[in-house]
Amino acid sequence: MIYTDISHLPLNKHETYLKEGFGGLCTSGTAVIEIFSVSHRISPNDIVTVLPLQLASIREISDDFSMIFFKFDKVLFMDIMSSLGKITPDFFFYMRKNFRYHLTNGEAQRFLSFCDIIRFRNSSDDPAFRDETILHLLRIYFWDFYVSFLKANNNDNNSFTNSNKENIAIKFAMLVAEHYRNHREISFYAAELCISPAYLTKVIQEMNGQSPHELIADYVIIEIKKLLRNPLIDLKNVAQQTNFASQSSLSRFFRQQTGMSPSEYRRRIHAIR
Repeated sequence: MIYTDISHLPLNKHETYLKEGFGGLCTSGTAVIEIFSVSHRISPNDIVTVLPLQLASIREISDDFSMIFFKFDKVLFMDIMSSLGKITPDFFFYMRKNFRYHLTNGEAQRFLSFCDIIRFRNSSDDPAFRDETILHLLRIYFWDFYVSFLKANNNDNNSFTNSNKENIAIKFAMLVAEHYRNHREISFYAAELCISPAYLTKVIQEMNGQSPHELIADYVIIEIKKLLRNPLIDLKNVAQQTNFASQSSLSRFFRQQTGMSPSEYRRRIHAIR
């Protein structure tokens, strides 16, 4: 799970929507990484955190460029988000524009130690508990970025401006966060935003690398997983709280989105063998 070979970075010189995100520290050399229209030259002691589904590229890679990094796909990232209930949609746009931070030597060393812990846990833990242990570690990692986001949002000097399409995407995500339990059709959100469903679909695909339907489904899955983490809530109750007509319809939706049943997911996260 911890890499030092940059050929494993989910980036190339051509812009593409990433299937995997990553967090890493530049240890030597330089390169330019661009996320949508924001680019940074990465140099030693720069920490880079790029989320899945971002439009990204890397160029101007020096011969001695190197990083130590870990990767996470969309499913793992959604599992991380499912336990961080306070995350708001504008956090994702903040991360898009603030994907690079420069660390002191001491901070860089702590990141290297963090990678050592992940590497150790990944290789030594009982497989039944390993995934959950790594999830907890990555939640701590992302919580630190969320705290930085909150501090920046409370400081007028650190405010940032979004484009019109970004504002539509943020407003759509906020509406979905509020209404996804009862409204899963694009027409509802397009009407709330006073735009056509076709234009909303175009904007969300461009800004998020996924369709509005996929984004709505992501919110539903995050909520379901959050409820499944509580062993005291039975599946019938989970279906009721997420506004599915029945437990079977919940199970069909969950399997379509994740490849496993709610019961299988619950057994995995609670290590029931």
